[in-house]
Amino acid sequence: MSSPPAPPSPVAPHAPVGADASAAFWRTLLGASVSAPPPAAAGDLAILADRLCRRVAPGWAASLLAPLAAASGLALVAPGPARQSALFSSLARAAQIGALKRLTDAGLRPVAMKGFAAAHLLYPEPTPRIVGDLDVLIERARLRDAIALFAADGFAFGGARERRWGFVSDASFLPFHGPDGVCNIDFHVEPDAWPLHAGLPAAAVRDAAREVAAGGARFLAPADEHVVLIAVSNIAKDRFAWQTLSKAIDLSRLLRRSTATLDWDEIAARANAARLEKALAATLTLLADLGLDAVAIPPAVARRPTGMAGATYARVLADWRQMFPSDPGGGAMLWREATLAHRPSTALRLNARRLRGLLSPGDGVPPEARGLIPTTPDPAG
Repeated sequence: MSSPPAPPSPVAPHAPVGADASAAFWRTLLGASVSAPPPAAAGDLAILADRLCRRVAPGWAASLLAPLAAASGLALVAPGPARQSALFSSLARAAQIGALKRLTDAGLRPVAMKGFAAAHLLYPEPTPRIVGDLDVLIERARLRDAIALFAADGFAFGGARERRWGFVSDASFLPFHGPDGVCNIDFHVEPDAWPLHAGLPAAAVRDAAREVAAGGARFLAPADEHVVLIAVSNIAKDRFAWQTLSKAIDLSRLLRRSTATLDWDEIAARANAARLEKALAATLTLLADLGLDAVAIPPAVARRPTGMAGATYARVLADWRQMFPSDPGGGAMLWREATLAHRPSTALRLNARRLRGLLSPGDGVPPEARGLIPTTPDPAG
């Protein structure tokens, strides 16, 4: 059987792409039904696929785009990098399942969050979605026990997440990585950085967590309402930049599956308490505008941004539709934070925390690890 033809090479990676190609591409990423795009869109699809592979692992990109590749008859992702990426995801998944089982068997009741939880809750084949660290919520009082569990294996805190204002460790820490670089663990003592835990504290996530099967083992994952809030918090924290792409794709799957059963009153109340109601509304509006159809979200929750926030949102939407052809500057990111992601008072407080970090930078290592685990550079560089 012959391979499908490859689309034209993306010779102009920063060129704008057409609306037809963008709409078909995003509908595919968000899990909507896909029909064959017009032949003239092949070049634009190649550009979009190239940009996607620069933002997420090629194996996951190939899995996400498989329906569009079949409908268009195009090979949108190079098979070699996709296979290599999928192999690493398989190794990482096995290692992460082993780490979770170890924590569970020790009675530490870990709650898996973000990518690992999404992979097993929202995708029929979880392996391609395993593209990053294992995020685990642990009770603060048991954090030292969790760290000690991996001490003999050579795990250490380190990584390339240096920030000029230091690492604000109010919710999580530097990656805790094994010597082979396959399994990196992000220990959380709160589901995400402030202000999320003002409305969704760790105890609430643990109390509502449910058991999910993974690779012959069982693990805890947050309730659907809390998955929504954690995703929105991450999107607000990274100010709707490309780093939030995976959260938006996961969220689209969750909304397609569970919108009718979600407790939107709880989501809205917790988002308001966490000062994230603007980010929640902007995120849900963004998904709808990108092609998340047939999902009934209460209008009071998904209010379209207006005024200065509306102008910022329009620029963000254009950037997403083009699959992030370039990175916004620092000023643009701060403006997004102040107008779209947070209340102005929250944005001011976040920048005050950064200013304090310039004067006294944190190193991202939990005090519970002092004298127990060395801090070393990330083996991956």
